[in-house]
Amino acid sequence: MAYLHETAPSQVSLFFSLAEKYADTVFMSAKFKNGENCASWESTTWRQAAEQVRHMGAGLIARGVKPGDRVVIFSCNRPRWIITDLAVQGAGALAVPVVPSVTDSQLAVILDLCRPEVLVAGDSDLLARVLRVKDRVLSLKCIVSLGRSETSADPSVLAFDDLLGQGQDNQDARKEFEARKDRITADDPAVMVYTPGTTGVPKGVVLTQGNLKAQTRLVIDLSVTRRILERNIRLSTLCHLPLAHVTARVKDYQVPMALGSVIHFAESMKTVQKNLLEVRPQTLASVPRLYEKMAETITDYGARLTGIRKNVFEWAIKTGRKASESMIRGESLPFGLSVRFALANLLVFRHIRTFTGLDRLTSATSSGGPLSADIVRFFLAMNIVIAESYDMTETAGPVAWNGLRFIEPLPDDSIHKKALDWYIDTMVLTQGRGECPFASLKGFLKVVFFSKLVLPRLVVKPGTVGRPLADTLMKLGDDGEILVKGPQVFSGEAVQVNRDLFTDDGFFRTGDTGTFDSDGFLRITDRKANLVPVPGDRQVSPRELELALNLSTLIDQSCVVFDGQGTPAALLVPRFQILEIYARGKAIPFDTRRDLLAHETILALYKSVIQGINRSRLSNEKIRAFRLLETPFTLETGELSPTLRLKRPVILEKYSREITDLFQDPGCRVDS
Repeated sequence: MAYLHETAPSQVSLFFSLAEKYADTVFMSAKFKNGENCASWESTTWRQAAEQVRHMGAGLIARGVKPGDRVVIFSCNRPRWIITDLAVQGAGALAVPVVPSVTDSQLAVILDLCRPEVLVAGDSDLLARVLRVKDRVLSLKCIVSLGRSETSADPSVLAFDDLLGQGQDNQDARKEFEARKDRITADDPAVMVYTPGTTGVPKGVVLTQGNLKAQTRLVIDLSVTRRILERNIRLSTLCHLPLAHVTARVKDYQVPMALGSVIHFAESMKTVQKNLLEVRPQTLASVPRLYEKMAETITDYGARLTGIRKNVFEWAIKTGRKASESMIRGESLPFGLSVRFALANLLVFRHIRTFTGLDRLTSATSSGGPLSADIVRFFLAMNIVIAESYDMTETAGPVAWNGLRFIEPLPDDSIHKKALDWYIDTMVLTQGRGECPFASLKGFLKVVFFSKLVLPRLVVKPGTVGRPLADTLMKLGDDGEILVKGPQVFSGEAVQVNRDLFTDDGFFRTGDTGTFDSDGFLRITDRKANLVPVPGDRQVSPRELELALNLSTLIDQSCVVFDGQGTPAALLVPRFQILEIYARGKAIPFDTRRDLLAHETILALYKSVIQGINRSRLSNEKIRAFRLLETPFTLETGELSPTLRLKRPVILEKYSREITDLFQDPGCRVDS
């Protein structure tokens, strides 16, 4: 049976087909009302969204937007972001999303490169930033404000509602919109996504409707997701990663839309944990930092318990780890372990899931940076599978997936089909209602049944990004670079991109290095450009060292740097909440963070942490020096990308003096 996401020629035609199917049910929900922030969750139905897309698309045409024109979306996540993206595509134009965190100068560069006819600004602050650089963009004819714009004296600024009104009132524009959206083919450009170039000049990657369609199909075609679609199970998600990036576009927009899900929009990256408790989503796509923070919260909770409650908590974690190791090895759980794991979920894990807002969670994904294998194991012990994926802008999203996928095909017989359905019954439907699948004897027996027949084939390997998706070819170059080819990979048409990005046989050069294991699971080593030569004719990955450092409960963030001889050192941001408790327990006097970080007892504490990490490292991989930083790396101060990855060039420049000092200051050195 073919589904709409497989037959629709474009994302916008898929949307309108789904809008007819789901009509007056909820499509999106956010704390926005009439374009402005509000305190309550307001819903948009599929029918309402379709009407807004039609009117906005017609409004853009009425304002002179032609097929192939560029329309910039400069906004935080909100329902009108998706409305705008669909309207732009339906009008035959090219959507150019820009993350709101760019500086004014970066915004001006991107606008100069893409030469938009129209720019859509998310709120008054973003509108003010656009107006500051507007005179440098000669192509820009119209600015649409998704919020209030009546206070703007600039005649080029138009309110969202006014644009929709112009489209609704213009019969010719409405007819033209319908004609254009019906003419869109898989070869037509859909979106241009800008990413930072290695020289600091942004590069625009053009993705076609075919790229987006292929990516949606490949993600949904995963065995469990496919069965969810077949059973018409509609889930909810919490969108908080920037939709301007392909990771969120695929996991929080394209795939949920194709599955008929309800998309909730977090207020901001800072409110995600609060919004999790409000929404209690059934699916979640995030970055490693969120899962690390959650693991820290749960660990801190366990550390504060006393008496019998602490003993039960520790027993549950130990039981969960045993069960998770069986899952990782592809083994069915022995009956006794199944009973203990069920009790651990009933007594401990369901309560943890509730106070973290994960009580209805059925699936979670992580991308945008490396996720520690220990964090994957930590959550798997609580019956939460975090699927790490390998995503790139040039591939329209993931090319590999470490989620619940059959390592070998499930036998095509009634008993295995029943087992898979019972997995869906318990781990998707029951769990999705916020109920513990182990709470009833019937649920427990279903879990035992599928764990014997299905679980051994659903292999997840922590520390990897899984195996390539269907129809996706991957191999390693002579230097270990990951090369990829598939229908989701862009063709090479981009701003300031040359053909050196592809091999002679058509594989895209990712710029990452990695290795495959015997089962075809991919492990990312690092960016090729980040690998540092060290004595002994080897290369060291700073990312691997940072993952080891970040596992310490005393370290919040780390950035590994090297001197001219390839000697590793580390900039460390402590977990100040834990560190201050430790300092008070040791009666260490301090008034400021600077006082605390300079104290010899604190320095000795962090030296011992690093020495412990060094014990498992080769001599040329040992961290030889460190510096404790008073302030964390943040998105606002420029050290982190919108997906919370380290911006190494920014950090190296900002802390250049500290880096120089730590290689020269004896107090910063760590004995091996």
